[in-house]
Amino acid sequence: MRIALIGYGKMGREVETAAKAHGETIACIFDSKNLVTSAALRDVDVCIEFTRPDVALANIQAAVDAKKDIVVGTTGWHDHLSILQAKLHDSGLLYSSNFSLGMNVFQGIVVRAAELIGKLPDYDPYIHEAHHRQKADSPSGTALTLAHLLLEKLEAKTHVLPGNARGKIDPEALQVVSTRAGFITGTHTVAFDSEADLIELRHVAKNRRGFALGALTAARWLRGRKGVFTMDDVPL
Repeated sequence: MRIALIGYGKMGREVETAAKAHGETIACIFDSKNLVTSAALRDVDVCIEFTRPDVALANIQAAVDAKKDIVVGTTGWHDHLSILQAKLHDSGLLYSSNFSLGMNVFQGIVVRAAELIGKLPDYDPYIHEAHHRQKADSPSGTALTLAHLLLEKLEAKTHVLPGNARGKIDPEALQVVSTRAGFITGTHTVAFDSEADLIELRHVAKNRRGFALGALTAARWLRGRKGVFTMDDVPL
C-alpha cells in the first residue's frame, strides 16, 4: 500500500515504523506544519489518521474529497459522522477508539462477561482506565466504548457517570474513572463487584506497536470497500 500518514506524533511514527517493517510505502506525511489537502492525496492508496479532535474532521473531509480510503484513530469527532456518511460514495472510512487487536478481543470478552453477569443482579460493574499524563481526553475513548458495550447488555445500568462522584451515585449509573500519571501506555479494567467476590477483566497495552499493527490491518481490509466501518467489521 501507498500510505498517507496524517499526524506525525508518537502514533504516526509508530505506524511508520510498522508499515516499513511490513513492506508498505509511506507516500507522504502530514503534520501541523504540512496540512493535508485532497490534491496532495492523489497518489496514495489509503490514509491513516492519528491527530486531534479539532482537526480530525477536516482531515477526513480531505480524504473523502480525494476519494481515498481513510483509517481514523482520533476520537471526539463522531458527532459529525452522519454528515460524512452521506458523502462516502467512492471510498471507505474505518474508525475506532482503539486499534489494538488484543483490545478488540478484550471487548468481545467483556460483552460475553456482561451477558453472564446480567443474569446475576448482585454484581455491580465499574470501569477504571489509566493513561500517561499527557493524554488529552478523559475518560479515554476506549473506556467509553467499553461502557457502552456494558450498557447494551446490562438492564440495571442506563447511563455513564464519568469521573469521581460527589456523594452517593445513582444505582443505574455505570461509573468510569480515569487516572493520568507518568508514562502509562494504556490500562483498562472492567470489574464486577458483589458482596461475595470481585471479578476483574484487564487489558494492559505495553507499547504503541499493537495499535499501529491494528491500524495497518484495518487499512489492508478497508481497501476497495465503500462506506463506514469499525474494527468490529475487521476479521481477526
